[in-house]
Amino acid sequence: MLYIISKYKFRQSILFVFLSLNLFLFCQKKYSNDEYDRQRSGFTDYFIPKGQSYSTDSTSIVRLNGITEMKLQFRFDNSAIYSTVDPINQADVNKLYGFADCVSFTTLYTIAPHHINSARVGWAWYNQALRIYAYYYNDSVRLFKELQVVEIGKTYTAGIKLIPRGYEFTIENKKDTVPRTCTLSTISGYKLFPFFGGTETAPQDIHIWIKEL
Repeated sequence: MLYIISKYKFRQSILFVFLSLNLFLFCQKKYSNDEYDRQRSGFTDYFIPKGQSYSTDSTSIVRLNGITEMKLQFRFDNSAIYSTVDPINQADVNKLYGFADCVSFTTLYTIAPHHINSARVGWAWYNQALRIYAYYYNDSVRLFKELQVVEIGKTYTAGIKLIPRGYEFTIENKKDTVPRTCTLSTISGYKLFPFFGGTETAPQDIHIWIKEL
């Protein structure tokens, strides 16, 4: 009888250790994905729901004035791998982060000011790769230029800087410049947050992690 009781308690102990270990690993994984990014590293998870274009953190207007550069870190997960309904729209450039430029806050605009002058880091899953772009408007003319391919799950540092008659885009140590018709010496505008589209809305839930520097 004593042997049976001891054997039962031993099995109970093994089961307790097994469940505790799994609970610990689950909590560690959950903390790593959620709390670490948001709290310890200062990243914001910009969530674009399926069927939408705007991220859930894109509803506020954050004015910018007097700065000459925007720097950030960003990271994509597997939700950045997508297929559009119409294959021709796969090449559309989505928006990551940036700013409206040359905005007069006393003017009554008939179109969004960032469709007149702005600069953003763009992105798209195209030809089986995650591609980063310089995406910008000059006097209502929309232009974009591919900068480089990036990896899923890797954190990158990027920036947009005003230079004479241009925007300087940086991804890690790579730099590229594009024209800027706005003549103000500093950015007068507002922040532009993650946006899917293009022509179509997000075909699935998409998460993008961003931290301003």
